[in-house]
Amino acid sequence: MTFSFRRLIKPALLLALVNSSAPFAGEVMVHDAWIRAMPPNARAVPVYLSLHNGSDSSIALTAIETPLGRVELHQSIQQGEMMKMQRVERIEVAAHEMVKLAPMGYHGMLLDMQAPPATGEQVALTLHFDNGETARVEAPVIAGQGKMMASGHEHHH
Repeated sequence: MTFSFRRLIKPALLLALVNSSAPFAGEVMVHDAWIRAMPPNARAVPVYLSLHNGSDSSIALTAIETPLGRVELHQSIQQGEMMKMQRVERIEVAAHEMVKLAPMGYHGMLLDMQAPPATGEQVALTLHFDNGETARVEAPVIAGQGKMMASGHEHHH
């Protein structure tokens, strides 16, 4: 009888994933979700998070829902010397890659709210993917740049 580390590693990794605090849909894991605290008169609030695709095929985030309002998917792009925000229909996450929704890159914009969520509040988000799967996550509302913010443009394909 031979001992196989491969047969032991896969169940151990699966157990670690199940016991981790990161919600996942199939093989897509959602990490570090947070929402930037904004003034009470703000009409739009940014939503940030990281997506890790552990599968062998690409997947796309197609929508984010919350009971607080409507969320659009956006991308910040540089045009000349101006930063411009444009709406996107989907955010692709290649196989075995990570995409960060972060300031100055891809992000969600929470719109049509009664009032912006307050610092310290937890906001329920439901992420929808192009394969029909969903993931639910609680995103804390954080003042300033957020303790979980990436260092900027870290979008990987």
